[in-house]
Amino acid sequence: MIATGPEKLRILLIKPYQTTTALIHMPPLGLLYLASTLRQRFGDTLEIRFIDQRLDQRRYWDIDGVMDEFRPHVIGISALNLEAEESGRIAHRVKQRWPNTLTVLGGPLAHGGTARLVDTGVYDWIFDGEADYAFPLALERHFRGNGQLDDIVGLTWRDADGYRTNGCSAGPGGKPLVGAVENLDDIPFPAWDLVDFDAYAERPNMAAMLRGKRYAPIFTSRGCPFLCTYCHDIFGKKFRWRSPENVLAEVRLLREKYGVDELQIVDDIFNMNSGRMKEICRGLAPFHFKITFPNGLRADILDEDDVEALTSAGMYFTAVAIETVTPRLQDLIKKRLRLDALKRSVAWMAQRGVVVKGFFMIGFPTETVDEIKATINWAIDSQLTHAGFFQVVPQPGTPLYEQAKRENETALEKMILLDQYSPTCWYQEAYKIDLMKMRRNAIRTFYLTSPRRMWRIWKNTSWTSLVQGLKLFLNISGIAPRQDRAEEPLPEALQSLTRLYSTEEQGEPQAARQPATMPVVELAPTAAPVG
Repeated sequence: MIATGPEKLRILLIKPYQTTTALIHMPPLGLLYLASTLRQRFGDTLEIRFIDQRLDQRRYWDIDGVMDEFRPHVIGISALNLEAEESGRIAHRVKQRWPNTLTVLGGPLAHGGTARLVDTGVYDWIFDGEADYAFPLALERHFRGNGQLDDIVGLTWRDADGYRTNGCSAGPGGKPLVGAVENLDDIPFPAWDLVDFDAYAERPNMAAMLRGKRYAPIFTSRGCPFLCTYCHDIFGKKFRWRSPENVLAEVRLLREKYGVDELQIVDDIFNMNSGRMKEICRGLAPFHFKITFPNGLRADILDEDDVEALTSAGMYFTAVAIETVTPRLQDLIKKRLRLDALKRSVAWMAQRGVVVKGFFMIGFPTETVDEIKATINWAIDSQLTHAGFFQVVPQPGTPLYEQAKRENETALEKMILLDQYSPTCWYQEAYKIDLMKMRRNAIRTFYLTSPRRMWRIWKNTSWTSLVQGLKLFLNISGIAPRQDRAEEPLPEALQSLTRLYSTEEQGEPQAARQPATMPVVELAPTAAPVG
């Protein structure tokens, strides 16, 4: 049903700037899906704008212009854990200067970490999990309905008594919840008209590869049934998929309307259902897309027919998540990868000219130096063209975090949320082992001791990718770091967002520091900035 009202509802969607050293760019699918479901519910009674602060390295202070000009009733922020501080700064600035604006948070940062977030007092609503339907429904009820929020899935909201939460399975008193995503085919395609494809193509992307002129990321499924302890798990453990017909309709739109000639498939596991995967691959072949999988394949369940189908569809690059080659640690993190099957898959892909990158995590709780070396040596001796060695960051809300807490809680207390290129990490603090040195040596040895590998890289890397790779290297090395304006001191209310460790249990939200005030329900021009 289309909502009506005296004034169009104005919504500003924001993807925050990242303070990470090696900034990558990709159209944020979560916000683009939200834009499309908002349009579906509100029709022409809605005005929506979208800002990806990463594109132009905009910071929290740069929202002033659009806030004054657009006067949104709502700002919606989708954030990773690494974007916690920047997201908090944005919401804090809005609440200080435009207090009648509704501030809403979603994304991996909001998943399983509600207690810490409400303590800041800067968010009016927080959505834990998928909000494709829940967010538009909550807005319709709040602004144009009876205001009922206590049955909307995953929503934590502020009222006169503090914060209340519905969780992800039942509301207060076991009340059934509404707004869940059931059939992925029912969700409209992302709002691709909001995307500057050329701007994204000019910047380093998630795959660190680009052979086409314009690329688009796509989800063809959500969810993963595996139990890896480090995973954010935002889509749940049930594998849900779009029909091949629905996927192919979207890629046709991308090709014919937006000139996209390269796809990045970013499912958790695109190949979970081999028959469905092959049907999609057959449908993709006539489009002659160039296709990459930055993280979308589980390699140990691929057979040779699967690899043939993928390469026939246009796959030229894939990343495979290996993490560790130690059976003990594979069990500890519950990934339980079959390394022999993975090696066969990598060989099949290499024979067909596919560039394969391996992802490795080093520094798990209880991991020994010998186990780290075994993983590094396996990578060096493999047929992988690229490898990424990432320090383990025990993310709050994951089982891995609890493992690290049991192993060395003091080390967690000293950590803040930093990127993978930070000079320190939990493992280094916990065991007094120079993990960063081991990582640097691993990268150097992997790339510089194999002329065959270097030749494959040179042969398979486009000039665009080489230029983008050089930019990343200059940032990582510190030769050409990004020039940022000095930040204002972090407000006291946001201090908890920077810490990896929190003494609070992730349970029922408590009253926030900020007085519990909410935007008025009647649509009206947003208040002018305070001061």
